[in-house]
Amino acid sequence: MTTLAVQDIKKSFGPTEVLKDIDMEIGTGDFLVLVGPSGCGKSTLLNIIAGLENQTSGQVVIAGRDVSNLQPKERDIAMVFQSYALYPSMTVERNIGFSLEMAGVAKATRTERIKEVAELLKITDLLNRRPSQLSGGQRQRVAMGRALVREPQVFLFDEPLSNLDAKLRVDMRVEIKKLHQRLGATIVYVTHDQIEAMTMATKIAVMKGGIIQQFGAPKDIYDRPSNTFVATFMGSPAMNLLKGTIKKDGAAWVVDHGTEKVAVPRHVDVSGLREGQEVLVGIRPEAVHLASEVAHDSRIDQGWEFDRSIDVTEPTGPATLALFEVDGTEFHASLSGDADVQAGQSYRFKADLSKALLFDALSEQRIAHVDETNQPQETQAA
Repeated sequence: MTTLAVQDIKKSFGPTEVLKDIDMEIGTGDFLVLVGPSGCGKSTLLNIIAGLENQTSGQVVIAGRDVSNLQPKERDIAMVFQSYALYPSMTVERNIGFSLEMAGVAKATRTERIKEVAELLKITDLLNRRPSQLSGGQRQRVAMGRALVREPQVFLFDEPLSNLDAKLRVDMRVEIKKLHQRLGATIVYVTHDQIEAMTMATKIAVMKGGIIQQFGAPKDIYDRPSNTFVATFMGSPAMNLLKGTIKKDGAAWVVDHGTEKVAVPRHVDVSGLREGQEVLVGIRPEAVHLASEVAHDSRIDQGWEFDRSIDVTEPTGPATLALFEVDGTEFHASLSGDADVQAGQSYRFKADLSKALLFDALSEQRIAHVDETNQPQETQAA
């Protein structure tokens, strides 16, 4: 069942169009993350859904009801802000229950609802404190409690973790995900952090310049980004992109990028390729290995081997990032944490092409895969 639909939303501030034909919908229990760089329009879109900002045109529909021209309090939504927005003079208990108090809910009912939410968020022992007596993580839990107690159709989160330190962000991310799984709540969540987006969402909308670049499940967006912006924005380190020219090598298609030739991945639909076409080969850092470590790995049956001298290494604990150049382009490899590599030394690498992508260099759009064009897999290598 569709709980939230955003239909042909446009928004302009004077002559500047900040949202352009935004159109998407999510079902009951979905966790939608709006992600993108600063200024892409994600917070403006959230504010339009909330009723805090008026759209220039288009509709917002919640649970089948057009709420486009309704006030925030009439939309059956609850919002958790980046700044927490707690009343400093009120106790935690009154902060959580204030909206119910204003709605005329009976005191006994308010008390019971506050108790349930406090137990859910593990803040029962904080109910008599004031916001100034709480840590950042505790304040965020109170802000979430104030939203949960209302039991709305849709929860809206506006970068709620950006004020927290790194460890607390991870902890709260897990808590919000647990909460979503437990309640089956419908959530729209804004962040510029692609790790938050990938780990929390059931659906992601990647935005740039007021346009949704891609909308879908996290795995689809990561494995099959629609264009080079999505490919490089989703993932850390970013996807490597190598520019080259399509050529025929016997019966096979290859990408000639200067010093070497890379086979066009088997899963790419070659029917629309033409010789001389400029393309970008996209390879994730985690698909690049030391050749010695995967020499007997039968899973990597399609690879590209090359020798390079490492410029910089970045040990992170679970992985060692190696940075080097390929034809003047920076290239990242995410190696195992115990990889014995040193800057200034040359090594042989093998890039697994089984998940490599091909983009048209002019349009920057991904070239379709075989299964997207309903062609049999065996025609791919022809």
